[in-house]
This record gives sequence, C-alpha cells and structure tokens, in this order.
Amino acid sequence: MTGARVFVAVVFVLLAASFLASTGLLIYEFRDADWQSHVITNSHLFFFFPVFGLLALAAFYLPSVVFTHLYWRHLTFGKVRYLTGLAVLALVSWAVAKWLDGPPRAIWEVSPAALAADRGEPAGCGSGPGQPPCLRAPILAAMTKLREEGQARVGLSKFARSCASDKLLETPDEMEKERYCFPAEAKLSGAVCCVAQSQFAQAVGRLQEDPATRSLAGVYDKVFLPLKIFFVLVVICIGLLLAMWRNKIDVLYREIMPQVERGLIIGAFAMLIWPAMDYGYQTTANVLFGRMQSGTQLRLSLVIAPWALLLLFYFLRRLGKQGEMIGQIAGVVTAGVAVLRYEDLYDWAVRLLGVGASTWIIGVLMALAAAGFIALLWPRPDPARGG
Repeated sequence: MTGARVFVAVVFVLLAASFLASTGLLIYEFRDADWQSHVITNSHLFFFFPVFGLLALAAFYLPSVVFTHLYWRHLTFGKVRYLTGLAVLALVSWAVAKWLDGPPRAIWEVSPAALAADRGEPAGCGSGPGQPPCLRAPILAAMTKLREEGQARVGLSKFARSCASDKLLETPDEMEKERYCFPAEAKLSGAVCCVAQSQFAQAVGRLQEDPATRSLAGVYDKVFLPLKIFFVLVVICIGLLLAMWRNKIDVLYREIMPQVERGLIIGAFAMLIWPAMDYGYQTTANVLFGRMQSGTQLRLSLVIAPWALLLLFYFLRRLGKQGEMIGQIAGVVTAGVAVLRYEDLYDWAVRLLGVGASTWIIGVLMALAAAGFIALLWPRPDPARGG
C-alpha cells in the first residue's frame, strides 16, 4: 500500500498546511488587535481546523489509505470511480464555498485599521456620559462587549430574537420587551434592535466589500475555505463508504482493522466538535447581525451528527458486544437530547466553544486534542503476548 500511503500523506499534509496557514495569517494580521477574540469568536474556522482538524486528519490517515487502496486495487472500475469522486468533491467544495461567500460578513474580514477607525453611527456614539445614543455601535466595541458577556453567562440566544415577522399574525410578546441590544449598546425592543442589527451587518459588509478595508485573512479565505470544505466532505465520504464496504475490508485488511476502527472512532469524535463550534458562531452572528428566521436553524455542519452516529454503529465492535451496545445507545440518547434541547446546546456551545470560551476552557480543549493524538498513537496490545 506504499502508493496509497504516499498519495494520502501528500494530500493530508497540504490540507494540514492550509489549516495552519489560515489561522496563522489571521493571528499575524490581528496581532496588535486582539487576535484571541477573533480566533475564539470564529472558532469553527480558526480554532477547530488547526487543532481538532489536525487530529481528524491524523485519525483518518490509515482509513483513507485503506479506502484508496481498496478502490485502486480491488473494486471494479475502482480507479475511475475514485478519481471521478475526487473531482466531484473538489467541484462541490468550490461551489459550497461560493455559496457561503455572502452576507452577513464576519468582522475578521475587515482590516484591523478599518475596525479601529470605525466610530459607530453617529460617530462617537456610545453608552458613556455625554455620548449620543447609537443607531449602530462601533464594531469593535460591540464585539468586545459580546465577548465579556459571553464569558460571564450561559444564554446569549436570548439576545437573538427573530427579526422575521409574519404580517398576518400579532407581534410576539418577546419582541415587545426591552433587552440589551449589542449592536446599539442599549436596551431596546425587538423591532428596534432588529434595525440596529441590520445597520451593523451593513456597516461590516461595506467595509468588507471595499478592497482598501478588507483584511488579508478575508482575501485569502477564498483559497482556504474550499480546502476546509473539501476536508469535511472527504472524511464524510470515506466514513460512509468504509461502512458500506465493511465486510470486504474486514477480509482484505484484517490485520490493520483494529487501527482503522480506532482512527474512525477518534476522528468521528474530533469532528463532532465542529458543528458545536459552528452553531456557537451562528448564535453570535444572530446577536450581532440579526436572526432572520424562527425555529431550528439548519447549518451544513449538522450532517456530522448522523454521520458520527453511523460510524458508532458500524465500528465499535472492538469494544465487545456490551461495549458496542452501550456506545450505540449513548449515541442515540445524545442525538435525542440534541434535538429536544437544541437552544440550550447552542448556549453552552457559545460559552464553552465560542465567543464565551475562557482561557482555561481553551486549555482544556487543547489537552483534549492532545489526548486524542495519544490515544491514536498508543501501541495496540499484542494478543500473542497476552497484553
């Protein structure tokens, strides 16, 4: 399998380099402008990929080698199917990246100098003594306040009331109440806050649209984002197809199946961090830019949950029958809780994995990723020695 190992290694090294380069560029550009807040607020892009994304790449390396070798050597028209699938995934990655490249724009897409120069509307507004009230708060001030409150509470979703109103129905009581509106730095009713959120989103969008005030990280994201999407699609497809060909790979790759299964399970758990971070950012974006729909918001990252559950059902066999059953039941119960209490999960995602994450939480996440690498590389007991 030397050829398969080399090919997968080259692709995965390039993906890993892109993850590190994307976050590294953001840190370098915002090095004097509170880069930590930008990384944590957008953890689904700039923390997950260089930390848990690298863990997932390492975990899926051997399964990807097996997958490549299986298609290249053992399946009818396998080479054509493999290359065609790879081309399709690349095309879909580019198309999804183009689709996602739209409003509302993220704050990190605006250059540090432009953010520092922004004084809100009207200029110099704020909640301090002698300052006029804001129609739209300064961008950095709103983000700083959101970061402070995110670290002090669990429940930012309460500040993201839906701005999508039904003209045929009465105004919900929720919209009549005055709550703190981060884009205006004041307590406002829901409807008035929605206006401030819209103006805030438009201000960020205008700065991002102008090449003179666009950040370098925003410019090069057109390269990095398709690669991140490609990585996600690749691991999803490999997991699904290995589950489909499980009986065949059991026969052909019996000696390395324990390592393959270990990699799939560790990789699946690593990937589950991504939708949590993604939904944490969604809540943050709702608070700043406005929420334009009610009910559950469907994000593309949500596909990771049923995918990981499928891998649990297919590749927990090495734990024995009892362990396999416990793992599968735990997966189903967790999925049920996620569906029934999704708003609570959003709030905890913001607090632990998003804008509200404290320094010690970041340390725990780094330690968790390190533990994943150790578990992945830990020598497998040798049955011949009874170990």
